[in-house]
Amino acid sequence: MGGGRIVVRVIILLLMVVLSWKIWDYTALPANTTHEFKVKETVREQVQQDEGACCKDEKSVLLAPAVTQHEEVEVEAFPPMRVEVYYEALCPDSRYFVIKHLLPTYNKLKDIITVALVPYGKASTHEKEGRYSFKCQHGPVECRANTVHACVTNLIKDETKQLEIVSCMIEKNDNPMKVGQKCVEKFGEQWEGVEGCVNGEKGESILKHMGDMTHSLNPPVTFIPTILIDGSQAGQAKILQDLHKFLCRKYKGPKPASC
Repeated sequence: MGGGRIVVRVIILLLMVVLSWKIWDYTALPANTTHEFKVKETVREQVQQDEGACCKDEKSVLLAPAVTQHEEVEVEAFPPMRVEVYYEALCPDSRYFVIKHLLPTYNKLKDIITVALVPYGKASTHEKEGRYSFKCQHGPVECRANTVHACVTNLIKDETKQLEIVSCMIEKNDNPMKVGQKCVEKFGEQWEGVEGCVNGEKGESILKHMGDMTHSLNPPVTFIPTILIDGSQAGQAKILQDLHKFLCRKYKGPKPASC
């Protein structure tokens, strides 16, 4: 009985030794497998994040509205042509040009031209004691008529009405004040202001200014009417023959329908 117990104890002791050695052997192993697994999981998560980010960016690009770059487009400007008419109120050639060419052309091309009327012609200005007097090619009646025209262009700002009134007056200007009142009132304007201008110093000053403009032309006036287009006297014969045609050819912008 005593020997059997000793054998059992020896066997138990051997088992404990073997078990302790196995446990030490297991714990002594490096933890490569666990680390490798964690690394692989980390790499996989990173790849998934990168792929998700990539897909997200691609979707964002696909779903985002196209960005339109607004380019500044330069639009060429075409200012209206300036038509200056140097004329006399009793000159037959001036009358014909204003009635037959100027007003009809203006009505067709008013969107591309502006008109300045300078009623003076081949007159002369004289100053005495601070007042101005004038000598005109067709006599004192023309000086009076020129003054009426000058006051109309100064007081009536509407360009269309200016031309209509001047065209009305120049048709028969032998009685400047009477025809002036008739034409001014015909187009809905007040005659009293024009009359006061004609009879006062203001009318003299305005006509004197018209004379200064006329005398400053280079080359000097030799024929009435003289027409300037954008400051140039070139092409007088063609202008007087067909103002509308000349302006249509000269204008560089989109042509009006009448051209």
